Amino acid sequence: MKSSSTSLPIRKLDSVTFDMLLERQNPLQSVNCTFDLSEVQFISSSALVQLAAACHSLGCDGRQPIIVVYDKAVRTYLIRSGFVQVMQTDVCFQPRMSRILMLTYDYVRGSNPLLIELTKLQTGAELPDLLDHIVYVLRHRLKYKKNDAFDVAIAISEICQNTFDHNAHTCGFLAMQVYQSGSKRFLEIGVADCGDGLAATLGRNPDNPPITSDKEAIYQATQLGTSEFRDRTRGTGLYRLLEIAYKHRGSVQIRSGAATVRFRMDKQRGWHFPVASMPGVQVAFTLPTKIGA
Repeated sequence: MKSSSTSLPIRKLDSVTFDMLLERQNPLQSVNCTFDLSEVQFISSSALVQLAAACHSLGCDGRQPIIVVYDKAVRTYLIRSGFVQVMQTDVCFQPRMSRILMLTYDYVRGSNPLLIELTKLQTGAELPDLLDHIVYVLRHRLKYKKNDAFDVAIAISEICQNTFDHNAHTCGFLAMQVYQSGSKRFLEIGVADCGDGLAATLGRNPDNPPITSDKEAIYQATQLGTSEFRDRTRGTGLYRLLEIAYKHRGSVQIRSGAATVRFRMDKQRGWHFPVASMPGVQVAFTLPTKIGA
């Protein structure tokens, strides 16, 4: 008998339920490469970048993924969030996204200051505008101090830099959105790639301890100065991201290969979950409205 967690439909696709989707549907290994989102009614920014990375990975292998999506709100969000425009050469949508639908909603792109549309990261040239946007939202919408907002931007910058520094033949993706939860807002940033993953990249540095699993690689990657390179000034991004999350009661999830670690800010430790294997590294990061704001 299936448990309720495996039989219930996925209505909200986020960094947690994306793992459930991969486990149930196995689109990365199946012949037809189908992501069935027919029951989904909401997609978060972290799930958006994971979906983009998974589809891009299949495209790099010469396979065209299919995304089945019927819900009108989800279909229009995929346009407004930039997903359709970025991924349209890699993905086949069922039903197809009509030109009329694209033109109807394309004009609102860029009009939401609380949203960073899905952005493909190929070089550092894409980063300055994205980081400025993140700092603006943290300072003026979530009421963070300037130094705290800059700390977030620096950590995100290093994580984004890793997507093309460690993965010469692929790219990364970033998206951000601010959501309302009761009377408070929270920001979610998703960064994802479909490259070699943490176990492979950290294994290239002979100074790092031996790695026997994706779980170990994730924990190692959060240690200060741990990276692919022997330069001890490298490898600060994930470590700083956790520091920021602990300080401001946010959250961090890191996924690589066949492992996910979700960090609880109240206990300052991570909880490991085995998941369906996926290439690359995917990070989901949230911060709430500043307490007292």
